[in-house]
Parts: sequence; C-alpha cells; structure tokens
Amino acid sequence: MGAGGAQQIVLNYLRDFQNDPDIDLKLCVYTGKTKSKYDQEIEENHYNVQYLNFPKTCVKIPYLKRYFQIPVSKKNWRKAIEDNRPDIVHVHISALLSITLDAVVDLNVPVRFDTLHSDPRRYRGRELRYIKRAFSKEGFVPLCVTKEQVSLAQGHYGNFDYELIPNGVDVEALRREIVSKESARRKHGLSSEDFVVLAVGRINPIKNFSLLIDAFALLLKKNPRGLLVFAGSCVPREKAKLVRKIESYGIADRVQFLGSLSNVVPLYCAADVLAVTSISESFSLVTLEAQICGTRCVISNGVPSEVIVSNAVRKMDAQDSAETWAEALLDTAYKGEKVSDIEEFDVHAVSRKLKNVYLKKWNEYMERANANQ
Repeated sequence: MGAGGAQQIVLNYLRDFQNDPDIDLKLCVYTGKTKSKYDQEIEENHYNVQYLNFPKTCVKIPYLKRYFQIPVSKKNWRKAIEDNRPDIVHVHISALLSITLDAVVDLNVPVRFDTLHSDPRRYRGRELRYIKRAFSKEGFVPLCVTKEQVSLAQGHYGNFDYELIPNGVDVEALRREIVSKESARRKHGLSSEDFVVLAVGRINPIKNFSLLIDAFALLLKKNPRGLLVFAGSCVPREKAKLVRKIESYGIADRVQFLGSLSNVVPLYCAADVLAVTSISESFSLVTLEAQICGTRCVISNGVPSEVIVSNAVRKMDAQDSAETWAEALLDTAYKGEKVSDIEEFDVHAVSRKLKNVYLKKWNEYMERANANQ
C-alpha cells in the first residue's frame, strides 16, 4: 500500500465499508506491510486486509527473472481468490488483470469490476490483450472515474458497458485541516516572502516534472523569491535526473524535496500555486484537494476538466511552452470557471454510489442465475 492515488481510494472504501451491514469488503495486497501511512492506518483500525507478502521467483538472473515471476504471481493470486471465494472481485490496477484474470474466470467469480485509475493509453502488449479480453469476453465491468476517461478507454479498448464512479475525497476532513498561510509556512520553515510553487505526487516520468523545472527556472528571472517544493515519494533514478537539471540551472537553493508526507494539507495552505504538469492523469486527486484548501492551481491538458471545482484553476494547452507555464504560475489574477461541484466527489457519497453498483450487478447476476434454473 504505497502512498499513491489508487491506494488512497481503496483506503477510503475500507473506511466506509468497515462496518457496512451489506458489504463485507476484504482487500488483498500483493506486497507485505510497509511503513506507509496507509499501512499504518490499516493496522491501527484493524481493517480487513490480507498481505500476500510479495512471493518471488527463485530465479536470480535479472533478464529471466521477470518472465519466471509471472507464473509465481499468478499462482499466488489464484490461491488468494480460491481461499476467499468472493462474490465480487474488484481490481484496482488494470495491469493486474494480466495475472488475475485467468483465476477469476476459472474459479467462476460471479461479479467482476476493474477501476481505471490510469490513462488507458499507457497499456500495451500483453497487458492490453488481457484488459481487452476482460472487458469484451469475461464480464468485467470497467469503472471509469471521469466522463473524459470513458471516451479514451473506449477508443483504446473498444466499446464496452461501464459505470461512472468518480474518485472521492473526504471534503469535511480536509476542511478541518485548513490553516492560515502564515502558520502553514511556519510549520514547514517557509519564508513569508517566498512565492511558493508546490508539486505533489510521486516523482516519475508521467508527472513531467522536467517541464516544471524548466518553467520554474524562467519564473525565477521574474521573481527571484520563487521557491519550488516537491512533496511525494520518488523513483530514485528519476529524482536524480531532476536534480541534475536543477543543478544545471544553478537553482538548487530554490528547490526543496520533502519526500512523502502523511498530511499534505498544510503545504496546500502554504503554497501560492499548485502546479500539475502531468502528461496524463486519470483524475488528479491533488488538484481536487488543493482547491478544497483554496489553493490556486495551474494544471496540464492531461488533467480531466471534471476535477475543476473552483474558478482558481487554469488549464494549459498541450503545446504550451515552459515560458507560458512560468507566466501562468505567476498570474495571480487569473479567474476561470468551475466545471463540477465539489459535492460530486465527497468520499462518502462516492462510497454509497459504489455500493449501489455492487448490489445492482449482484442482483442482476442472481436474476440471471434464477432464470436459468
């Protein structure tokens, strides 16, 4: 349970379904326990979670290892499904279908879902073949998180029936965490004179933080008090690339890497602007959270417009240059138009919607089963 967006959504469901009279939700995680905030909460609240502890192949040769890992993973997922004998399987990482689909079909799990937490176009080859098969032949119901994602998915996977279940955030809990900009900056040791640009998310290529650094270097020419703050875990080699670029610009003293934080709300409150430069996002929880905290946002064309719930969001075009990004980050006067209402994304309303979909599909299955008797 690393600190990612999909994991946050799953944790929300664990909270809301923990004592539900109709849904007995159990989470299976392929890895073991970590020190992440999510695993800590799972342990503290005794959520119904089974860790498979990452069974690995005995093969040590790096090139061959990944090929032998596939049957090991398939075997262990099959055992988990067989041991639990669920009425419903809900996959939260589409790539997992390539190692769970055969077991779900062979063990005849009645109702099947997959939430599209990523841009569908990222999948190719073997993973894509399994996903297409799951949706077209094996009765998996895709759960799309935005309307924009539906058209992308159908263009990549083919036409399918789907349900629309947006990602949810605990709006009231976030609002309770809001503090003044002054106290938020004191908490993180930030100067009141700095113009703070915030980037939240795991450091990997899809986030396109290289563009943000290019833009920030130009921003500093107009506002030398600019400060770029990264919050999130990282792929070490990707962080190293960013650090080299930062050093090449000579701006290392104006950039901070804070790592993964258990509570990002004070950073949202401390920032002058949140920058989301991602090449693509299935949803962008951070954009939604920042708006709830009243933080101005500049987002890429890869972020779905449906997450815009305030007029303090500027969406950039795909071809916009680093200079255009720099100008947008500095433009405190920009006002846009909201696309959605925040209430649509309240976590408890989303959980109720998911529960209704679960029960609807289960009842449809039972009606078919009774009609065939």
